[in-house]
Amino acid sequence: MSSELSAQGLLGGTSAVVVGAVVDSPSAADAFFSGDQGLVSVWDFDYDKIIDFETQYRWAQFVFIPPAWISCLCCGPCFLQKNVEWYARAQHVALTVDGIRYVREKHPTCCGLSCSDRGKESKTVPYDKITDCDVQEPAGTACCCCIQNVLSTVQIDTASSGRNKDGVMIHELSLKGLAHASEFKQAVWAMKRGEMPAHSNVPLATAAYTPGAPVQQQMNTEVLKEIRDELRELNKNLREKA
Repeated sequence: MSSELSAQGLLGGTSAVVVGAVVDSPSAADAFFSGDQGLVSVWDFDYDKIIDFETQYRWAQFVFIPPAWISCLCCGPCFLQKNVEWYARAQHVALTVDGIRYVREKHPTCCGLSCSDRGKESKTVPYDKITDCDVQEPAGTACCCCIQNVLSTVQIDTASSGRNKDGVMIHELSLKGLAHASEFKQAVWAMKRGEMPAHSNVPLATAAYTPGAPVQQQMNTEVLKEIRDELRELNKNLREKA
């Protein structure tokens, strides 16, 4: 029922986007963004896989890099897995009418005392600023041929992305360990294609928050229909794989 209401909102002549409605996308268990305005779809990180991989990787680093042994003086190894888990489960991502919204909420670090908590961080990348969105599939090993790479990484670039002075590529946003990385990439491109309505210089997000504005009546419903259909197709494919 909710998907049908979302479709009516997308295709209606007086309303381009139903603010707060969620269009078809892979079912998400993450409830962090519940109640947020302008929410389009929420995407899950595979927390268990991230924690398992990062724990193995950090233990390998600890074993094979002798200088890391000094952390034993402050009981670092005792909290290694907890730090991995706190860091991984603090991250959340969603598509909104404004862009890709990534949040790393407040979480414990070090030994878990409140004095060492890390504050909340959030970032929104507007669709019209995105120049590239691609998926780096896992391959090979991460450390000493014994830790297999198992996490996909979605890399989002804007005009400000580039290499630093050491030649290392700096992305606007890197999402490592998304449960449905390829589907997320396709959804981002679908939203980007609908960012600028036909015959208008007003972004889709602006139109969504301005009920009755003339630009909403000029919306290209075919573009919006294409976005809806692509998201439904993604959902269908995921159900078939399950």
